[in-house]
Amino acid sequence: MAANQEPIEITDPQEDRYATLRAIPWWDQARVQAARVVVVGAGALGNEVLKNLALLGVGTLVIIDMDRVEAANLTRSLLFRAGDAGRSKAEAAAAGVRAINPEVSAISLHADVTREVGLGLFRRADVVIGCLDNRAARLAVNSACWQVGRPWVDGGLGVLDGMVRAFTPPEGACYECTLTSTDYALLNLRYSCPPGFRLVAGREPTTPMAAAIIGAMQVQEAVRLIHGQTVRGGRSVYYSASGPRLTPVEHRRRADCTAHHRYEPIVELPLHVERLTLGQLFAAAHAHTGGPAVLYLQRPIVTFLSCPDCGQHELAARPYDTVVPDFVPCPQCGALRRFDVTGTLHNDPDLAAIPIAQLGIPPLEILSFRTVEGWRYLELSADADAMFAHREEDGARC
Repeated sequence: MAANQEPIEITDPQEDRYATLRAIPWWDQARVQAARVVVVGAGALGNEVLKNLALLGVGTLVIIDMDRVEAANLTRSLLFRAGDAGRSKAEAAAAGVRAINPEVSAISLHADVTREVGLGLFRRADVVIGCLDNRAARLAVNSACWQVGRPWVDGGLGVLDGMVRAFTPPEGACYECTLTSTDYALLNLRYSCPPGFRLVAGREPTTPMAAAIIGAMQVQEAVRLIHGQTVRGGRSVYYSASGPRLTPVEHRRRADCTAHHRYEPIVELPLHVERLTLGQLFAAAHAHTGGPAVLYLQRPIVTFLSCPDCGQHELAARPYDTVVPDFVPCPQCGALRRFDVTGTLHNDPDLAAIPIAQLGIPPLEILSFRTVEGWRYLELSADADAMFAHREEDGARC
């Protein structure tokens, strides 16, 4: 044995489920069991990733998905059963993980990662794994990981093919660096549509074979990251079943990419989102902002609705996409009301009593304040214990 090589721990395979893993010279099972991995997406690819992580005994898995199980999922998702139809994918996947390995803490979040997951969740992860099927969700995960400096491993599926790429902030290219003009055009189309409008698009058919291959490659990268091994960020590997063959692609880091901004330093405030008003938030933040500050919101909000015909005036203070277009018609006369939209807030007495959860701020969010001395980043940290508590049945809610 080399002088700098760690001794291999020999255990009884009849008693220790991880005995074979411990026989790997560089493997550190204690490190694996202490790791926290966030998996975004619990479809076919997410199922394979979660299965592998559960078999390895990764200590804590946080599973995020906004969809529900359908019968068509059963051909590609080994963690789901026919009786799970209609159940949250995140909850069903978490139950499947516990069935494979009861020693793993599996936490489910039935949530939209683009708007309902706080940055503090990503900050508490060792690795994030994306098992997503759209650009908007990948952008959200990429932005969160670069803001809090956490590596993430992206995966994508075709019918028999797939792709894996790792991003390791602050080095190398990020996901946004890889986007083409066509990608941006499709994203702009999505975001230029009014709330409630849905793009009509067919689902990409996939197979359990491709999901198994790509999911295994993603977990292999995650294991290397957990062990502190060097992983080249901004590099994609494309798998093609024709051959088969693997094709590596190096992505250039764009100097003008705005996604590389890091939130630091981050100050933890022992506050719960559900118990906090906007006035209380500004009062608590005052000691850290050093004076007047402007809060920059992740989602624009509608502040007021005003009817030009009957004069009805209403305080909304809710996310834009939850107000427009459903609540624009005046409830008194039916005319279309004018509305004020903003992405920033200051310490306004007229808004002081507004609960910040009403503004669309999720638990464990990291809030950005602009002051005369620069940016300040404050995390609402009191929800962390409840967020990471072990959920056996219903899962967590963002």
